[in-house]
Amino acid sequence: MAKIKNIELKNFRNFNNFKTSFDHKLNILFGDNGCGKTNILEGISLIAKGRGIRNSNLFNLIKKNEENFFINNNLEIQKNNFDINIYTEKKDNKFKKIISVNDDLSKESLDFLNESISYLIFLPEMERLFQASPSYRRNFIDRLIFSSKNDYNRLINKYKKSLTERIKILQTNKLDTDWLNNIEREICSFGLDIYNSRISQIKHINNELNTLKKDHQFQFDVELKIKDEFYKNKISFEDYLKNLKDFRSYDKQYGGTKFGPHRSDIISIINNDIEASLLSTGQQKTVVLMILLAQCNYLVNFKNINPILLFDEIGSHLDNNNRQLLLDMINKFDIQFFLTGTDKNLFSFVSTNAQFYNITEL
Repeated sequence: MAKIKNIELKNFRNFNNFKTSFDHKLNILFGDNGCGKTNILEGISLIAKGRGIRNSNLFNLIKKNEENFFINNNLEIQKNNFDINIYTEKKDNKFKKIISVNDDLSKESLDFLNESISYLIFLPEMERLFQASPSYRRNFIDRLIFSSKNDYNRLINKYKKSLTERIKILQTNKLDTDWLNNIEREICSFGLDIYNSRISQIKHINNELNTLKKDHQFQFDVELKIKDEFYKNKISFEDYLKNLKDFRSYDKQYGGTKFGPHRSDIISIINNDIEASLLSTGQQKTVVLMILLAQCNYLVNFKNINPILLFDEIGSHLDNNNRQLLLDMINKFDIQFFLTGTDKNLFSFVSTNAQFYNITEL
C-alpha cells in the first residue's frame, strides 16, 4: 500500500506555494487555527476518488483570484516511487479534478492508484457523531466501507441518481410506466446492495471490537446497529419493489422516497444499555476512536490494506482513554499517520519517534 513521501500545494486554499516532505510513520502538524493544517490533510486526501475529507466544491479549493490549483505528491507504493499530479480543469463552466500517475492519465493508472491508497479519517465534528444527523452517521459508515471497497461510491451515486430519476418521472404529467418500472428495479438492486454492505461493515467492526478488548482496556463495550424500520426484518427484492409501487402517490406528493438505505440510521449501544448519543463529547470521541481502531485492525489483518490515517484536530479532548486509543493505533500498526492540533504539547504523550511541523511558521 501507499505512503506519502512529500507534497507540494500551489494556489490551493490558503497556500500560494507550500512544499514539505513527510515521515513514513508519524507526522504531526501543529499551529494556530486557520494556518492551513486541515488544508494540507485535504490536499493529501484528494489523491483518492472524490472531493477530499471535507467534500468541498472544487472551485472553493482554488486560492482566491487564481484560476486553478495544482498538487504534486510523491508516493511510495510497493517500494516503487510514483509522481502524482492533481489539478483542476474548467470545462463548460464546471471544474473537474484531473489526476495523473507518472504523467499517465489512463484509466488503468487511476485504477492502480485507487487500489493502492486507502484512508481512515477523523474530523473534529465526529466528536458529536451520535448527536449529529442520521445522514452524517450514514456517511461515516459509508466512508469506512469505501476504505476497503474503492468502487463503493459508484454504488451510492447510482442509487442517488435513480432516486432522483424516479421522483422526476412521478411528477411528470404523463407517467412513463415502463421507464418507472425499470428505475424502481434499479433502486431495489442498488438499495439492497447498500444495505448488505453496511450490515457487513457493522458486523466486521463489532467483531473486531470484541476481539480487541481482550488486549485493550476499553472504557466501554460498544455495539453498532442499523436502525431502519423498513429493513428491520430484511426484505426481498420483490417486497422492496412492491413497496415502491404502493408508495408512488405518497412519494409524488412529498417529493422523496419514503424508505430505503437513505433513511437508515446508525446507532451505538454502550455497555448493552444506553445509546452513545447520551455520552459526553469526549466519550463520543472515545467511541469513534474505538471504531477506527477496529476498522484499522480489520483492514490490516483481513484485507491486507495498510490505510493512511488523517486525523484532523485530534489533539483536543484527549483524556487518558483517548490518548491510549491513539497510542494503541500508532504502536500497533506499521502505517502512516497525519495528526493535527493547535499546540505541539498536545502530543507530548507520543512515545514513538514523530516528525513535527509548525505550520504557522512555514
